[in-house]
Amino acid sequence: MPWQTAPSLIIIGGAFNVGAGLMWGAQRLGFGEDKAICQDEWIFAMNGRDKNVNEYKNLMRQAAAQAEK
Repeated sequence: MPWQTAPSLIIIGGAFNVGAGLMWGAQRLGFGEDKAICQDEWIFAMNGRDKNVNEYKNLMRQAAAQAEK
């Protein structure tokens, strides 16, 4: 008798896993990165700072390359 419920539980569990996988895939295709979970404002601020620092470094490299020419 308990084995009669196993197929339905397996189907429900599989549906949850497939749904989660599709949501992850849609997030990855839409934004190109994983969803930010359990991240606070500090992490977002540091990501913005890192982006600005990297842009500045690239500009300085380009300026140094132009100066060498």
